[in-house]
Amino acid sequence: MKTILLTSVLLVSTFSIPLKTEVADETSKYKMVDEIGETTYEREIREVLKEENIEPYVIELLVAQSKHESGNYKNNLTKYNNVFARHYFKADTFAISAGAKAEGHSRFSIYPSIRHATLSQLWYFKRKNYSFKWKSTYQFALELKSKHYYEAPIPDYVHALNKFMRKDL
Repeated sequence: MKTILLTSVLLVSTFSIPLKTEVADETSKYKMVDEIGETTYEREIREVLKEENIEPYVIELLVAQSKHESGNYKNNLTKYNNVFARHYFKADTFAISAGAKAEGHSRFSIYPSIRHATLSQLWYFKRKNYSFKWKSTYQFALELKSKHYYEAPIPDYVHALNKFMRKDL
């Protein structure tokens, strides 16, 4: 396995943000990390959620959820842009198809981009009438559990989310 470390500059408006890129091998998808540790995955998710007028704290909850569900963007589903570990169902028009495999299951969605995966997650929550009024990881985990979104005990899911929540909130 060959490790490559590149340094580049991304110009956003009038600001320069130094970026580092780490690639595990020549075929891996680039994972950009800026100087505060935000990946391009996080940046894209935040951008989509802001465009959809999602409240800032809820944005951070969903970024934390994506990091938890994707193993901090390192599990097999991430290469299919499925950072929320969404199972495939035909009504999900954001997904290309099923077939991504993880944890012994092969019916995970494949998305053309992180944007599509994020919109799919939003669409799912809206379709299932989630409140979007969460003020804590506990409230978020409690509502998800009440709608059978995950199987783990609530304290375990809260702990997992808290590991990935920004500390400056």
